[in-house]
Amino acid sequence: MTKLAADTVAIHRLTVRAGQQRAAESVRDSLQSADWPQAGQDNWVFIRRLQVSGAARQLPRHLLDQTRQYLTQSNNPEQVMRFASLAELLAALLTDLLRGRAGLYWYWRRWAHWFDLPVSRAISGIVSEHLTLLPAVCARLAQREKLAAVCLSLTDSDGRQLAVELAGMSGFRLPSVLEIAELHGSEIDHADRQTPLAASQQTWAEQLTPRPGLLALWRPLLQELDVADGRYQLALVLIGQDLAPLLLQQQPARLLAILSARFAAMLNVKKAQTSGEPKHVSANETIQPRQAKPPLQTQPISQAHQARAQTDGEANPKLDADTERQIPALLPHKPLAEHDGKDVRQTPMAANLALADYSRPAKALAQGSSPEPASAGLEFAGFHTRQGGLLYLLNMLNRPEMRGLMLEHAETLPSGWAWLYRLGQELQLYEDDALVDFIARQLGLDDSGELGRLPPLPVREQVLSLAQRWYGKTGVWKPELLALTGQIHYSPSHIDLYAPMSAIRLPVRLAGLDINPGWLPWLGRVVSFHYD
Repeated sequence: MTKLAADTVAIHRLTVRAGQQRAAESVRDSLQSADWPQAGQDNWVFIRRLQVSGAARQLPRHLLDQTRQYLTQSNNPEQVMRFASLAELLAALLTDLLRGRAGLYWYWRRWAHWFDLPVSRAISGIVSEHLTLLPAVCARLAQREKLAAVCLSLTDSDGRQLAVELAGMSGFRLPSVLEIAELHGSEIDHADRQTPLAASQQTWAEQLTPRPGLLALWRPLLQELDVADGRYQLALVLIGQDLAPLLLQQQPARLLAILSARFAAMLNVKKAQTSGEPKHVSANETIQPRQAKPPLQTQPISQAHQARAQTDGEANPKLDADTERQIPALLPHKPLAEHDGKDVRQTPMAANLALADYSRPAKALAQGSSPEPASAGLEFAGFHTRQGGLLYLLNMLNRPEMRGLMLEHAETLPSGWAWLYRLGQELQLYEDDALVDFIARQLGLDDSGELGRLPPLPVREQVLSLAQRWYGKTGVWKPELLALTGQIHYSPSHIDLYAPMSAIRLPVRLAGLDINPGWLPWLGRVVSFHYD
């Protein structure tokens, strides 16, 4: 069900009562080719039942009109349910599974085969089908204040299996707990440094900076688990995918050890300062493991029979259809985030928290205890750009030779966003564009001005030589390649560029630069281009 393509209408059951078989077949054929109304960008709308009657040739039109009427209505749990995105839909489904109430709602009937399984198995099974969406689903769960509860409902083994699958999707093997533990002690030693070094003296690990709200997003879960727990490892992989996806591919054990040490130090400092007893973690101090909490519910939740208890009502229509639909619409008239072409900020951002700076006052850490409403708008938003062609360069970076170079020099530039920015500068990237400010925020920086601190493009001459070899003959490797006006919508898992059909350029198409990049493990996002 959730694998439907965009602009898809799925009719669960169609009943046509007609005197002649030919008339019934005509109605079915008309519905197959009908121009169904759009429900809103990325929306999933469930309509429980549509009922119309009339002459056979009039039924499709009546059905479409009734559909349009329902699409203008707000949610009505008895008849219409709307979700802004698939990530929001999955977050709602996982929440209802956790509460043991999914079987009570008619719009979850397509997932009824999960309802008789233990909660951990049901949740992990659904998540496994949508691994690329997991960061966005986690953000939506955090908005509902259910992220920790849903993760804790997983068993240790199910959490670890999801981490293994996520690692496989990103192209690396999940390190064992022993491999991470062997590196953990040395990373605690680095975290204990009382006097921060200058940036030029810091290692790449000490300069890692999370995006706003990342610590607050995961702290409620991490503080409940032992570092060896599979659910803890799953969270670390998601954090690493957000923070330094290239390093996660190249040195997964070391990066996960660093993240584990930094978060453990931060959490211990928060506990000590909250209780009024200053405490620092040293290399000689053993972090006492917490007792791993069992999943919240591991028994079958017996929801299938509840789902069957619903009633559809009695009627004698000429046409009776249960429909489920996902129809992305045209771009909204107003962007999801306020902008003037130079700034994509929606609300003042929380101060960045460098992972190495664990001694920040507990008050500053605790202020993130309910950051989701403030940060959620920044996680799911959009902006206008005049340099949308910069995203074309993702297809260059995704070529095997370039992926190899990025991995080889991942310690210099640990994120694909940094490579994209430096490569764009080679084509005279317009630095005041909102897309540049967005890249800065993905790298955990306060504003685009701080991008100047990034190291220069590694093996620059080799990279430019590859660019000339691949794109020189088509004549696209020039600053005009970046000039593309469009709208970018983003979430923690996806980047979507929308541009007019007139923006398609044949040389760019022949060079293979405007094809959908898809899942990019070195960026940690799914990237798609849309031309309307």
